[in-house]
Amino acid sequence: MKLSLDKLIRLWRTSYEIFLNKTCQEIKSTKKQSQLLSFCFALPDTFFTDDFSPLFTDFPEVFYFSANKEEFLAVGNIHSLSVEGSFRWKELEKRYTDFPEPLMNSSEPIFISSPLFLAAIKFDPEKKSVEWSNFKNCEFYIPKFLIKLEADSALFRFNVLFDDTFSIENSVLEFSTLLSTIFQNDGNNKIDEKINYKGNVNSFDERELWNLIVEKALSEIRNSSLTKVVLARRILLRTQELVHYEVLPGRLKKANPSSNIFCLKQNDSVFIGASPEILIELKNNNIITEAIAGSCVRGSTTDEDFHLENELRNSEKEINEHRSVVDFITENLTGSASDITYEKVPNVKKLASIQHLSTEITAKLKTGSSLFSLLDKISPTPAVCGSPKEKALELISELEDFDRGLYAGLIGWVSPSSAKLVVAIRSALINKNTIFVYAGCGIVEGSNPESEFAETETKLKTILSTFNEKN
Repeated sequence: MKLSLDKLIRLWRTSYEIFLNKTCQEIKSTKKQSQLLSFCFALPDTFFTDDFSPLFTDFPEVFYFSANKEEFLAVGNIHSLSVEGSFRWKELEKRYTDFPEPLMNSSEPIFISSPLFLAAIKFDPEKKSVEWSNFKNCEFYIPKFLIKLEADSALFRFNVLFDDTFSIENSVLEFSTLLSTIFQNDGNNKIDEKINYKGNVNSFDERELWNLIVEKALSEIRNSSLTKVVLARRILLRTQELVHYEVLPGRLKKANPSSNIFCLKQNDSVFIGASPEILIELKNNNIITEAIAGSCVRGSTTDEDFHLENELRNSEKEINEHRSVVDFITENLTGSASDITYEKVPNVKKLASIQHLSTEITAKLKTGSSLFSLLDKISPTPAVCGSPKEKALELISELEDFDRGLYAGLIGWVSPSSAKLVVAIRSALINKNTIFVYAGCGIVEGSNPESEFAETETKLKTILSTFNEKN
């Protein structure tokens, strides 16, 4: 016999109170100053939903993520590990390592492996700008609660910090009130409308500027050790009304089923995208990463699409660009990983408006190595930066007249036994009625400014078509 929602909430409340009484007594006996507590439980089958939009409007900090058959929405920020500067990975690793693992009410693998820290890392460790001021440079943070959906399960994770100010009574009240707010929301505020915007309102001739910076990049490639640099465009859109961003994750997921969908809200700013590229997926020391570089548009018919795919597979320029990313990742994995394996011939990953050469790479994390040392070595890859990395970063900073912020940075999550971080491309920053949309492409010897501009136009469609198919 299935319990009603009210009875389930009362049951969860009672279980949570028992957990707190037992756990807090144990913590007091150890005289620890603070401790993270995580209370997890399985959700009923009836909870499965494609609409998280009501939660976006109810809370100032929201993180949505969807990849393959995994989906979660997290709310709040109760503890943050935030660092800046060029040595951010080493400092972040120290703070993460020093942070005690949470005390949980269950040792079930589904709970242990659920996201603990959410991650948002900007592309450039040094740059700061007004439009990105709501986001920290490099942050891992613990949400107040997380709802995770998988193919055959759903769970709820509630996090609290026990310290000198902690009250069991207040925490139980907060917990039960929150459950009632979340699960009794009827969803009637769902909005399904197009987002009408004025076209690119940049005040300069964008094609002229693009041609200029590409020619400068090609000159640098011909006269230095630089072999590739990834240059990006940022277009600026205006809307007459505030953007109803809460509908966008669902639209992106529907239109881009092969991509990793993310939406991070911080106060008045929302960063959203549909990335085709996983930088690192870690499960019990098993590593999966992928090289995605080399692309062409989709065909309007099956025959045309197949023809374009064959051209992509046989393009010396695209193959060389792809191989440079594969070589960079495998070479930089060597010190921290073993059993590095990948197919010598790349696959073709087909997305809504573009197709890419793609190579999945697997490896095993060596004893004594860490996720952070891997990230320090392989991020950013030549797919979003260039080669050699340091020289490409310098040229990007010199030629691009805007702050990439989280674009081409990393978005994802980390837990003690697993992690998933994607490269934050095919993305946009939304702030009230202003939208910044980003797209980039690799410049190598033989690149043509007009062709590369057309490639960025294709990549911009991922976001623009989500706003309004007519625009």
